[in-house]
Amino acid sequence: MRNEVVKRNVKMLSIYAGPGTLVHEGRRISALHRHDELEFLPIYQGTFHCYSEDGTCYDAHAGDVIFVNSGVPHATACEDETQCGLLQFKQKDFLDTEIERVVRYSSRLDSLSEAGVRVLHDPALFEAINRIFKEISEKQVAYEMFAKARVYDILGILYRDGILTDAERIYNSKEVQKILPALSYINEKYAEDIDLSEISTLLGFDPSYFCRIFKSAIGATFTEYLNFVRICKAEKMIAKGEN
Repeated sequence: MRNEVVKRNVKMLSIYAGPGTLVHEGRRISALHRHDELEFLPIYQGTFHCYSEDGTCYDAHAGDVIFVNSGVPHATACEDETQCGLLQFKQKDFLDTEIERVVRYSSRLDSLSEAGVRVLHDPALFEAINRIFKEISEKQVAYEMFAKARVYDILGILYRDGILTDAERIYNSKEVQKILPALSYINEKYAEDIDLSEISTLLGFDPSYFCRIFKSAIGATFTEYLNFVRICKAEKMIAKGEN
């Protein structure tokens, strides 16, 4: 599977925006790949197929938007005369707050229960994406600001509809508040040997109580979460070509 490095193509904005592309002959196919960016494919005409890693096919038609979550392996194909656009950006480039950084991995772990690929039929989402394309194409004064505002519209729609996991909802839960220092510690020291008794002492908890409250807050055991963070970090290093 290919790790795709997405290069931004809009001045002063960390996004890739490719307005409608018309396929005149034959099928256009992109093999299985992944990237850190959220991906949006608005369909203007024809039929577009997106395949998840397990082979599930998601079909989209005119007026639909295919959404692919960050890090989700996918392949695509489209029929003759299919016209679609492409928008990609990293969520953290627009929402990289302290809250997001602390609960980033618990948010991602929580999102694993959701579909990584979706076909959305939402006129407001479709319009927001098209507004970005329009601003970039016309390049009027302050077009970058208007395009950036539409990115926040898109994120707002995804959060409100429960398609993306709301980091603040996780952060503000009573259980997570109790273990925030542990999450920060794991995020920083994930490459080191982290002992359960060590991190329990950090919070002033008995190890057995810490295990119960951690599982209740995150939905995974301390060890499962630590290993998940390490896997995420390793994936990022591989994608960057690091050892």
